[in-house]
Amino acid sequence: MNELERAGNGVDGHALSKPKTLTSLEVYDQYGAMAYGIILQILPQVHLAQEVLVSVFSSPQLQSCNSYPFTFAACVIKLARAKAVEAKRKLTALAPSGIEYAQGDASPQSIFDLAFRQGYTPDEVAGKLNISKKEVLRSFHEFFKSYRNA
Repeated sequence: MNELERAGNGVDGHALSKPKTLTSLEVYDQYGAMAYGIILQILPQVHLAQEVLVSVFSSPQLQSCNSYPFTFAACVIKLARAKAVEAKRKLTALAPSGIEYAQGDASPQSIFDLAFRQGYTPDEVAGKLNISKKEVLRSFHEFFKSYRNA
């Protein structure tokens, strides 16, 4: 039995304790900078990003992260991204950004930008760039592969 299995089964005589529930302030101290960086990638306007950051850490959804099946950080990332994309959509509904992607610009970087920073689904990205969804997903793979090797 390896270390992970022993820890998971409480084998070495130590009782497994339930993870501590974090307060909003503790969560902010641990994950605030990370969340702010994610929000700034989506909303580069500092004052808007700060407003979204406050909404993330004052959100009742944040407490549900205590029971999130993955890490707490993954939950905060997901919540920060969702709130930033929502704010960006509201902002662009009021004043369209004017950013257009040429149909020939199907680089992994632009596809990732459309999906992550602009909040489009893979189907919407495929429609905007006039490519297949399979090509969009392949570009995600290429983007992460090149990012990992950089």
